[in-house]
Amino acid sequence: MDPRYYQLAVQIALLLFGILQLQFELSPARILAVVALAGLLQLLFTRRYHLPANLPSAANSALSILLLLRSNALGWLLLAVLIAIASKFLVTVRRRHLFNPSALGIVVVILIGDAAWVTPGQWGRDSWLLLLTAGGGLILLIGPTRMATTLAFGVVYALALFGYAAWLGDPWQIPLHQLQNGALLIFAFFMLSDPKTTPASLAGCLLYGTWVALLGWALQYLFFIPNAFLYALILASPLTLLINQYLPGRAFVWPGTGSHS
Repeated sequence: MDPRYYQLAVQIALLLFGILQLQFELSPARILAVVALAGLLQLLFTRRYHLPANLPSAANSALSILLLLRSNALGWLLLAVLIAIASKFLVTVRRRHLFNPSALGIVVVILIGDAAWVTPGQWGRDSWLLLLTAGGGLILLIGPTRMATTLAFGVVYALALFGYAAWLGDPWQIPLHQLQNGALLIFAFFMLSDPKTTPASLAGCLLYGTWVALLGWALQYLFFIPNAFLYALILASPLTLLINQYLPGRAFVWPGTGSHS
């Protein structure tokens, strides 16, 4: 089974859960506009560069943005999608994405001003088990080797949280509470796991996931920067080029596409 379709099914289910259970203010018209723009841009770029359409990839990017980014104005969500899809074709090195498209779109938009934001608490703490189960299904589908970046990130980030709590003398409930973060789990399982923007080798994925975890932890708890995991991913992305040079592996290709799109 193509993992992109599992991701789409889970993302749609999470979006419905957020709207129906958590009262996300996302109208059907807004969702349709964001997904439609992603598909249209994907078609235009793939036609321009004579590549397979790969619409599931565009839908994955659009839904990731809808799951994490919030704004009172539709235009900011559309701008995030524009940046995400365009970056897949315009910001590349050796036919590989330099940045995770969804993460780049979100980060650029929230850096522009206060009109758009990511709220880690929007998923609450009660939905973490649902998100963990969905992510576990992705691991079973893709396999632990391809999900090595996410697994390394999760282990190292948890160790950093518990180690810091021990150093401060805090109770274990504090790092456990910090790990039960819906936005963090969505990031780890459905953004950080993107095989097109992570190293090609197993060793490279483990190294990359470790670095993103340590950088994200430092930005969050030493420099008190919100949404640190998103910034950490963007800052770490160019490291993939260096890792692939010294720890080479087989480049990933989506089933049936043969392309980087």
